[in-house]
Amino acid sequence: MRRLAFCVKVYVILRWPSRQSLLASCAGASSIRRMPKKRSVLLALTDTHHGFFKGVARYAREHRWHVVADMIYTAKIPVGWRGDGIISFIGDRDDLAEFILSSGLPAVEISMVRNDINLPRVEGDSERIGQLAAEHFLERGFRHFAWAPFLDDVVNAERYRGFANRLAQAGSTCHLMPAADSRHGNPATCDWTGRRKHLMRELKRLPKPLAVFCYNDCVAADIIDACDDAGLLVPEGVAVMGVDNDPILCECVRVPLSSVCHDLEGMAYQAAALLDRLMSGRKPPAQVVRVPPTGLVTRRSTDVIAIENLQVARALRYIQDHYANHLLGVDSVVAATELSRRPLEIAFREELKRTINEEIVRVRMEKAKNLLSTTNEKVVEIAAVTGFTQPSHLFRTFRKLVGMSPKEYRKKQSAKQSLK
Repeated sequence: MRRLAFCVKVYVILRWPSRQSLLASCAGASSIRRMPKKRSVLLALTDTHHGFFKGVARYAREHRWHVVADMIYTAKIPVGWRGDGIISFIGDRDDLAEFILSSGLPAVEISMVRNDINLPRVEGDSERIGQLAAEHFLERGFRHFAWAPFLDDVVNAERYRGFANRLAQAGSTCHLMPAADSRHGNPATCDWTGRRKHLMRELKRLPKPLAVFCYNDCVAADIIDACDDAGLLVPEGVAVMGVDNDPILCECVRVPLSSVCHDLEGMAYQAAALLDRLMSGRKPPAQVVRVPPTGLVTRRSTDVIAIENLQVARALRYIQDHYANHLLGVDSVVAATELSRRPLEIAFREELKRTINEEIVRVRMEKAKNLLSTTNEKVVEIAAVTGFTQPSHLFRTFRKLVGMSPKEYRKKQSAKQSLK
């Protein structure tokens, strides 16, 4: 009996929870019950670009959202839906605008297309996008320019303004081409044949070499196709630049397409962050949130220098082919042409507004920046393969022209990529 009693006592001592553990368990259960519920957010997007999905999805994962994506598949407004907030791209859907405004829920619109609707907004920096395209073409020596819009709306106007203003600073003007689409007429069909004929006539009559900046990659792909139909070479006769850097389009056209990297994923992420603040009761910002482009990807459609002087063109091609040789200098470039040094230097300045040596340095710097951004090669190795005699030479040149060291530049570019 004593042994049995002893065993029972031991069992009670080992198994029965203490008062402190009971209180701790109750506190834990209470904290579990107090955990906030997942916020339910509707994606009301009429523009189904995958960059938007990635940006919202990334924020949703980080903040435990439940995302309602029915409209992406059905395009139908979920009448009666009650959640916590809405991220929208309204476009020309007036019925969608009415649904969002009447819901009384916090909402954020991605785009300035419908600036007639009073909603907090996140938008890309369209003027800066236009400036980047203009600088890209100007750097390659183009003198004739055209703008190819998608629609007649505020975003197209902003992008054109950035492009045209930067060209005006360089003393150039810009021809306006017909819009790819219209809000007028039958929304389900378009006169493709008529537009294509008109586009071919415009492209043929404009002076060459011509640089065409397009509202997006879709318009740019159409321009490249029209050039092919018109017998115009891309990029030798017509260089074409798009926006969005959509690999589905940029790498699947007749000539791989150069494109400004419109940060659509970043826009959607910032829109989600803004919606989160609104759902928490904070006031919307007074101004539109602007997300800048992340850069520009050069592919075959603009990989050319627009030069009318044959000898200068030969000099440029020689520099491109021999920039990695640290012995490359003005004399060797002159020897590759049919001109003596002085006439070539004069022609070079007339065509490009810079010296032969400045062009050598520019090409080497572009190659070095690309390697710093896209590879893990050491700076010493990059200096060697881009024609700099010593790593210290690359460091000095980088400091002078970029305002930072090669390592600092690589770190900055890496930080930009990590935000995507």
